[in-house]
Amino acid sequence: MNATIQFRAAVIIGYMLSITWLRRNLMSLVWLFATPFSLLFIITVTTGGRSFALGVVGSLLLVLSTVGTGIAGDATWYRLETKLQDFFVASPVNQIGYLLGIAFAGLFFASPALVVLLPLLVYIGLPLISLPVVLLSLAGVWLFSSAIGYLVSTFTSNLRNGWQSGLLLSVLVGIIPPVFYPAEILPHNILLVAYAIPTTHAALLIRDAMGAAPNLPYWSPLTGWLLIAVSLAIALAVTSRVARWRQP
Repeated sequence: MNATIQFRAAVIIGYMLSITWLRRNLMSLVWLFATPFSLLFIITVTTGGRSFALGVVGSLLLVLSTVGTGIAGDATWYRLETKLQDFFVASPVNQIGYLLGIAFAGLFFASPALVVLLPLLVYIGLPLISLPVVLLSLAGVWLFSSAIGYLVSTFTSNLRNGWQSGLLLSVLVGIIPPVFYPAEILPHNILLVAYAIPTTHAALLIRDAMGAAPNLPYWSPLTGWLLIAVSLAIALAVTSRVARWRQP
């Protein structure tokens, strides 16, 4: 199958695994809204609204990183319980097409939260002309998180461990990095470690697009884009070579 057909198959997989379920069970959206919006509420209240913008940025990144890393549990379920992965292994869909399909499913689940948070980001100061830049950085985080979530799922032999791995990855990618708080407060050595995580650069790029350019050592918008691209390329390359598409 060529790339166009693989992409079309991925969209169909994403629709099948998300929209068809949501039409029958809207309560599935609750878990996705709970953590990001709870953190946004706590940050806004405890800072008297001073960190509301940072909270919105962090919530956006947490939503997309969570649906990505959550694939660790979802893909484990599809492989061990429903045997859905075996079906696609025997089909013309390749591993990257399947990965993109379950990543689209997560993105479709996240769309209601994005419909709330993106206009809110524009309302608090993001110029509309900069919206494509923000969307591109968010897409990088979503794909990176999805790749590592799927990679972990292929080595998980227990469904419970799959869900737990997804939660741990969401904390490592979406909460610990400086997305809900300014990177400027980090000590120099810890900041360098944070640079290894693409959500750090996505948050800094969004801040830069909103006119609050961060003044940090060894960082610029060009550096941020480069490191997001490198992280994504490495994640996809490792996943395509190491992930267990056909189980032993």
